[in-house]
Amino acid sequence: SGVLLAKCSKSSCRRGCCCRPLQSALAWRDNMAPSSYRGSLTLLLAIFVVRTFAERELTELEVAVEEQLPINQRLGIEGRVPTMTEALRPLYAALPKNENSELAHGTVRYALYRLFRQMHAWLVKGLIPAGQPWSASPSLSDALDHKMTQKVADLFKKHLDKSGFNLEETAFLAATLEELIFEEAIERLKSAYSILELPLEGTIPWPQVTQALEVFMMEYLFDGNFDPSNAKDRARVKEIYPNWPATQRFIRKQMREVTHKAEGELEFAEAEHVVAQMSARYGHWQDIECRELKHTLLAYESRCQGRVDLGDFHGSAAGDGKWQFSESEDYLRQLGTLDEEKGKMPSVIVPNYIDSPSNYIGSSDTYAVVCLDECLSLMSQLERAIAAPFATPAKIITIVKTFTSSSHPEPRLLPAYLLRHLESIAKFHGGIVPLHGRLFAQWMHHLYPRECQYPFFSEGTTPMLPYESRNKTGIEVMASPEELEASEQAMNQALKATPLLHKIHETCLPWTMQEELLAPVDQSPKINEL
Repeated sequence: SGVLLAKCSKSSCRRGCCCRPLQSALAWRDNMAPSSYRGSLTLLLAIFVVRTFAERELTELEVAVEEQLPINQRLGIEGRVPTMTEALRPLYAALPKNENSELAHGTVRYALYRLFRQMHAWLVKGLIPAGQPWSASPSLSDALDHKMTQKVADLFKKHLDKSGFNLEETAFLAATLEELIFEEAIERLKSAYSILELPLEGTIPWPQVTQALEVFMMEYLFDGNFDPSNAKDRARVKEIYPNWPATQRFIRKQMREVTHKAEGELEFAEAEHVVAQMSARYGHWQDIECRELKHTLLAYESRCQGRVDLGDFHGSAAGDGKWQFSESEDYLRQLGTLDEEKGKMPSVIVPNYIDSPSNYIGSSDTYAVVCLDECLSLMSQLERAIAAPFATPAKIITIVKTFTSSSHPEPRLLPAYLLRHLESIAKFHGGIVPLHGRLFAQWMHHLYPRECQYPFFSEGTTPMLPYESRNKTGIEVMASPEELEASEQAMNQALKATPLLHKIHETCLPWTMQEELLAPVDQSPKINEL
């Protein structure tokens, strides 16, 4: 109530509203309304204030969708749309548009993929490339159908089919998906309460809430080999996951930040808010593990930047105890992490491996938590500077030569061969370089081979989680001791035969002139204006 009145009193009266009716409504709620209705009345009043003092009008799509949603979801979604809009704005400006100057199916899918990857380190079901072109619209349908009611999903799909999505509509879809993911997290929290036989009504002591949140995280982090409902499994969690004490500290930190206390008793609604914040922040918090994994892998880097010879990769598992590098050659190939260019020893592509399903941190029915993609941060800088779907080579060079990364902490002069490759892309496209295509992604990989993934042609790989690969393809995910040893021996024999192999960076990374665009690029703007 205090928040609602403060919002009202600090704002000018718009659309004929003033604070006195709100004060009267709150007084009626507190003094006359049945107690069982007061929570819903508060939500209704909150929506009233949000809409009254919002800086924007609801779109036709938002009005139609929100009529189908519960009150609490409407409030959560409307509160997040402005944040999503600003987060998407630079990317939206740089993406190719359809004939209505809006985003089409594949481009909406890509925009949402980028947003959730960078905002929360989430890979949302239906937004993952999975070896298919971005324009494969059934995948976006999967994202819509998975958690939404059929009626709500159909409203989004019909509007997208009709005209595409503008910035606000894309942000509204993003906020809706995020809200549904938070709802899923709350259901898992209820499951944790049930496991510990804690009541959802009333308050419970801080230590018991902490325990429930720990069970929630166990369900989130571990697959079917671990049963969080089993007290014995919970007791040995540190044996399975050595980083568990740090995870416990993360949980307690989120509890303190959300509830503004460190003891006492908490209602279930307060635990809900903690879970929402944990879900939103966990990906960024855990990324330190990803950086450590990358650092460990790069210790075995070959003469070719961003590559680890398969023999060294497997040898680190067999001889150095780096058990995390034990995936079989077949599984690495399926993931799209192997460089098998003709005439070279097979090698693991570092950024592709770090970002592969083999290294997903936690997952739910709707999404997985993954490592932050360092290349997306570089792309965001470029998109913000260009604010268009394409640019000339000269403009791109002017911008990227100022970039820094974890591998290149200082700006640098670009080698001649990179300039030649960029010019070849422009020649292929009549003088301009599309920013969201396979060729430019390949150029970024050459520029940042330790940060940016090598872009395999679509349908050339089929990344799957380990259990999916076993169940669907029968591929052995983990290499046998014999395979580990044979891989290392094959590398040693090859090195004896060609000791100077891959000494020059320009020749060790593959380059192919195969293009695959996110969407057709409208080249109507004059090239000299870019």
